[in-house]
Amino acid sequence: MSAAAFPPGFAEGVRLFNAGEYFEAHEAWEECLDEVEEDERWDLLVALIQVAVGYHKLASGNVGASRMLSLGAEKLCAFPDVVRGVDVAALRQRAEADAAAIDAGGAAEHLLARPPAISAVAC
Repeated sequence: MSAAAFPPGFAEGVRLFNAGEYFEAHEAWEECLDEVEEDERWDLLVALIQVAVGYHKLASGNVGASRMLSLGAEKLCAFPDVVRGVDVAALRQRAEADAAAIDAGGAAEHLLARPPAISAVAC
């Protein structure tokens, strides 16, 4: 990861995601994309956007949640476990587990009982 910082909207996206406002989180991260073109921050934001869209679809009862969670999780595999203090590994594992649960016919109850969150860890 380069030393370039994320745009200010990144933290707002994390806050919205952790509040269960997945659609709004994806919107906040999309607004950051123009500021991070041509480097790895773009790829991380796209992965986070896909995960957020997957959880929005799941929470809304729309089809396609598993596919979006899987796409986002796959993109997160390209990153180390912790990126700029964000626990990418935990989010990736959660998205993979929820996609598998959806494919097995469940997961909505799990989402309501224990919503996903983006965790900060000490660097």
